Amino acid sequence: MKPMIHFFGGQGIGWALDEDLNRARQALVGQIHEGSFACSPLIHSAWWPPLLQVGAASLRGKSVLCFADNPPAFYLTRPGFEQAAARVDLWIARSQEAVRQFRELGLPVALVPYTIDPQVFYPLAEEERRRIRADLGLMEGDFVVGNFHRDSLERDLSLPKVQKGPDLFIDLVEKARESIPSLKVLLAGPRRHWLRRELTRRGIPFVFVGTLLESDDFLVNVLPREHLNRLYAALDCVLISSRWEGGPYAALESIFAGRPVISTRVGMSADLLGEYLYDTPSEGVDLLARIEREGVNVSSLRQAALVSHSSEALASSLLNAYAGFSRKGSSLPEAAKTFFSLGLSRVHQTFRKSLGGHVGVTAVMEGVRHKNSGNSPIIKEAVSIAEAEAAIQSS
Repeated sequence: MKPMIHFFGGQGIGWALDEDLNRARQALVGQIHEGSFACSPLIHSAWWPPLLQVGAASLRGKSVLCFADNPPAFYLTRPGFEQAAARVDLWIARSQEAVRQFRELGLPVALVPYTIDPQVFYPLAEEERRRIRADLGLMEGDFVVGNFHRDSLERDLSLPKVQKGPDLFIDLVEKARESIPSLKVLLAGPRRHWLRRELTRRGIPFVFVGTLLESDDFLVNVLPREHLNRLYAALDCVLISSRWEGGPYAALESIFAGRPVISTRVGMSADLLGEYLYDTPSEGVDLLARIEREGVNVSSLRQAALVSHSSEALASSLLNAYAGFSRKGSSLPEAAKTFFSLGLSRVHQTFRKSLGGHVGVTAVMEGVRHKNSGNSPIIKEAVSIAEAEAAIQSS
């Protein structure tokens, strides 16, 4: 019997969380039944905050699986994670780093790869790549680095998004220009305000693909993925400077697009990129200089990723994850109760019952709040994240 799944918790804006659910649906076509929230025995959420919004009564009798969109160390800095930890039956991690951290917390976890569409992200011919660069106003000898993710905070576009490390990005780029004077930056995507301003202030040449707005441009500058693939082709190297990541998708997109990429040792990047990881800005500068000097052929990386991060690998991993749970759908009375509870939870928060609290995770979160790490690696990582966010807020 095929499992009946209800995919839940997307944002409806076509960004990473929605992509996670869409890729899962596409990979599992013909192998599962998609059901309603009320009738399905398995609820698969894109991330954990939406689970708090439906409350305990709506989830009664159901098995809950949840994608980890960030490493657990980040979750330990967010109120409510102790509730989600008490209710999620299986966490779906996307990197070995996340698996390690979930296990340290004593939470059930399965490793399931990210995947992207190789019909969308793929290498372009050199002649087309030159044409794209020319259309962007880039010169033949330019060494072009960049990325296409958000670098500014949604609630205050004057502040950098500390997770993505745009402050680390610009320091690295500024240093790299001492040995690579032809270096230019290519940016695209929404909420690039902080980095655009800082590049201008430091006199670093850059090209921004999109509509220049001082206000929030999220609804204007989200680009189709097919367009992003053409922009990847224009890059000599993708530069990821994140402090922590659940993915990032950019690591996989770069490889599928056949472009060199270097990254901090975070999330999926740490599993994929091997010698193209850096731990310090000087190491990042050295990698860029090496790529500018020697070039990089990522075809072997790409061939490996096409297998390890294929739709088939995603489907197989998800089906294995679902196999441990009951496939029996809700009876009509049970479905009616769930439907009623779900409706009430959406009316007002007073109708939502708490999901409880995971005792072990609650204790660890207390340690993070008081910076009592002891010998706990995950508490040290969570404290580092909290301190980085606090430093940005006070700057």
